[in-house]
Amino acid sequence: MNNKLNQEIRMLEEMISIYCSGMNHSKPCIECDELLSYAVKKSETCPHRNTKSFCSVCEAHCYDSDHRTAMRKVMKYSSKRYFLKHPLMTLQHGIVVLKDKIQR
Repeated sequence: MNNKLNQEIRMLEEMISIYCSGMNHSKPCIECDELLSYAVKKSETCPHRNTKSFCSVCEAHCYDSDHRTAMRKVMKYSSKRYFLKHPLMTLQHGIVVLKDKIQR
């Protein structure tokens, strides 16, 4: 796996973990674990992974509607909390996304 993919997977794991514990789910929560597995599989098999930064800026949305809704809920809840827990990773993510948007 390349570094960008590893970073994306680490970020997914952490954000889903923040959401799961914040919602007082049992550890490990089956729904959150399934969402993580789905997201990792999509990231690993993405045909655009060499040219895109992150799924949020990809033009081809490959998540089915249920998983997309669940992931949006996770990201909405976790984003601010993730920033407080990992400010440098959040800044790096923001820079990569901004560069990607400028190039498009």
